[in-house]
Amino acid sequence: MKKSYELRQAFIDFFTDDVRRHKLVPSSPLVPPDDPTLLFTTAGMVQFKPFYAGTVPLPYTRACSVQKCLRAGGKGSDLENVGKTLRHHTFFEMLGNFSFGDYFKREALQWAWEFSTKVVGLDPKRIYASVYVEDDEAWEIWTKEIGLPENHMVRLGAKDNFWGPAGETGACGPCSELYYDRGEQYGPGLSFQQATLEDKDPETRYIEYWNCVFPQYDQQKDGTRLPLKNRGVDTGMGLERLTCIVQEARSPYETDLMKPIVDAACNFMKCGSYEDLPLQHKQCVNVVADHIRALVFALSEGILPSNDGRGYVLRRLLRRAARYARRLGVDQPFMYELVDVVVELMGSIYPEIKENTDLVKRVIRMEEETYAQTLGSGLQKLESLLEKCANGTLSGEDVFLLCSTYGLPYDDVCEVASDRGIKVETESYQKCVAQHREESRKAAKGTRFEEIYDHIKEIFLQSGKTKFLGYALAGKEYPVASADNLRVLAIFKNNERVSRAIVGDSVIVVLDATPFYAESGGQVADTGKILSSRGTLRVTDVQKSHEDIFLHFATVEEGEIQEDDTVRGEIDIERRWDIMRNHTATHLLQGALKTIVGKHVTQQGSYVGPKYLRFDFTNPEALTHEQIAECERLVNEQIMKNLPVTFAEMDLEEARKTGAIAPFGERYGATVRVINISDWELEFCGGTHVQQTGYIGPFIILGESAVSAGVRRIEATTGRNAIQIIQQERDTLKALSELLCVSRDKVLERVETVQEELKELRKDLAQWRSRVYAQQAGTLLQEAEEINGVRIVVAAFPDLDAAQLREIYDQLKSRRPEGH
Repeated sequence: MKKSYELRQAFIDFFTDDVRRHKLVPSSPLVPPDDPTLLFTTAGMVQFKPFYAGTVPLPYTRACSVQKCLRAGGKGSDLENVGKTLRHHTFFEMLGNFSFGDYFKREALQWAWEFSTKVVGLDPKRIYASVYVEDDEAWEIWTKEIGLPENHMVRLGAKDNFWGPAGETGACGPCSELYYDRGEQYGPGLSFQQATLEDKDPETRYIEYWNCVFPQYDQQKDGTRLPLKNRGVDTGMGLERLTCIVQEARSPYETDLMKPIVDAACNFMKCGSYEDLPLQHKQCVNVVADHIRALVFALSEGILPSNDGRGYVLRRLLRRAARYARRLGVDQPFMYELVDVVVELMGSIYPEIKENTDLVKRVIRMEEETYAQTLGSGLQKLESLLEKCANGTLSGEDVFLLCSTYGLPYDDVCEVASDRGIKVETESYQKCVAQHREESRKAAKGTRFEEIYDHIKEIFLQSGKTKFLGYALAGKEYPVASADNLRVLAIFKNNERVSRAIVGDSVIVVLDATPFYAESGGQVADTGKILSSRGTLRVTDVQKSHEDIFLHFATVEEGEIQEDDTVRGEIDIERRWDIMRNHTATHLLQGALKTIVGKHVTQQGSYVGPKYLRFDFTNPEALTHEQIAECERLVNEQIMKNLPVTFAEMDLEEARKTGAIAPFGERYGATVRVINISDWELEFCGGTHVQQTGYIGPFIILGESAVSAGVRRIEATTGRNAIQIIQQERDTLKALSELLCVSRDKVLERVETVQEELKELRKDLAQWRSRVYAQQAGTLLQEAEEINGVRIVVAAFPDLDAAQLREIYDQLKSRRPEGH
């Protein structure tokens, strides 16, 4: 077994067989849904964090996955080491097996040993292990049950053998790591203890390839660790490292996972054969090969380069690769040429990267070209700042400005400053960088119900999630407008749980079931009333917690409300109809954009309200007038066909197999709802929709604009609002035709004629004014008074504007006698 694809499949087969019975879970996206503590998915366990914490029901207790990961913009990224060591990558594949309250250390370690020695065929005599210094249980399993010699073992502290959490909070615990001895050529006479305990392994003779973590604790925001509800196992093995060991390569860049990219990069950069390059030049090629993989996968998910957050990380990766390419004399865009190589190499395993290849190439090329221009302006700015360094020091704030705004690499800034004999304030620069990273990485999404979260969690554990009753019933054309016999589970006032609320109180109400849609997926919440025998509440907003508890924000208008009351929920049905029309039209619009603009179009955000809809999508340039008109025509065509809009709830994996689009950035449970508009559009969606497209009515695009680099926005409306706009524009056209005394179809032609006539009249008027001003200037000069040898003109023109006064002044200047 030598090929990387064989190792990947062998891992899956081993853990999904009838003995180990693990559920194979697909890789989650690089952007972790619903986890603001992470910029990217950095480990296989990220998508399972709620399973360990016990905040969601367990659909299975054993799982395995091949997870695509990206470490480049926060905790544990070590970006400066990427390309220089065989242990660091930005993008990598993590093979992992997981237990949620099922098996624990014994099975995890025994299976890791069995897979390593019997399936992969690694030499048992060259395998070593480390355990957490206090973990006697793991030590005993290794030495007494598996039979690993004690001189192949070490105990390490928390820095090395206590893992997690992945982010600021979540599951964490002690771990045991497996190492493989690559041989004497990477460190003659070096023992495992010297390499690990004394950190004396510069060439990585002993490579750590599998980390078996035993999550036992749930770390809180304040750093405290509580026992995990579902104690378990979380293992991670880098496919790149395992392949490097099996193929006996010096580094992952010389394995079948990356060598084709490395060779292609050398070819495009015209730097010769990789094998013949000196170490420093190899490292430059490594950086390019590593970063292009990360860029292709991230861009394919719809993340685009920008100046903050995830986009900033991508821009930094691209520019870092370009900087290293410049060290090899390459100053022209070329990385976009490597996209096809990555897609050909990995597209069969990750088909999503094949869908947007053209867009990825265009974005990378645009960024490369922009950066080439940036370097020029950045160096000019640097020279300007260096000239002003009176004290011989360039401030950290200025360095950060050069790096973040002008795109100059930090190393380049330091090098140029050093050539001028000027020092750089490294400490203050690092503070600026740390602050920026913290702001980007946190991306905190503070909610309106943060302070009552513990109560919400308790309600979930007692009563389960809120049952949503607001979808249209099967076989019915109209949505559910109301629901009876709803029970009040809790009332919150001023972030405190109360038993009752009276007139004038602003409260949050939790019901066991509800017809009110909670804001999610871009769709706004329903509004309406909650009624009981005691009183009436006006609902103005509905939000949803992570556990799918619906929180009704309301004001008591009449009477009172108490916990355990039985109530009736009534939504504003006309408003709901407007929202449904706009939501279904949003799906039709996405289908039209993919047809007219291209398959690379992916959703980047949306808003669906009662008045209008907004759809953000990937496209590197503005749409033409013709493209906009064609999209509008195509959507209206699907509306007039009165296509059926159907829904199905299915297993997440089953839904993905149908080819349904999963909107970027949304989180999904084990079961998802899929909307199907007569095969025109198939997509994951939990929103509310019309039952037939004919109910949408007219569809009008209101405008198209830029959101950010590579992201465009369309705003549109439907139904009643569209009819109102059509009537207003018809009335305006009618008034114009009457004013211009022409038929409606001749209005444009008549306006163009009037514009030409107006242009000629303005030209004639300007010539006439020029003659008048010339006469006035002559008169003024004749009437000028001479005082002390100076001729002075004094006059008042209260009815003239600045341009007209300037013209008289120019006439006076041109007519004054010489010497005056």
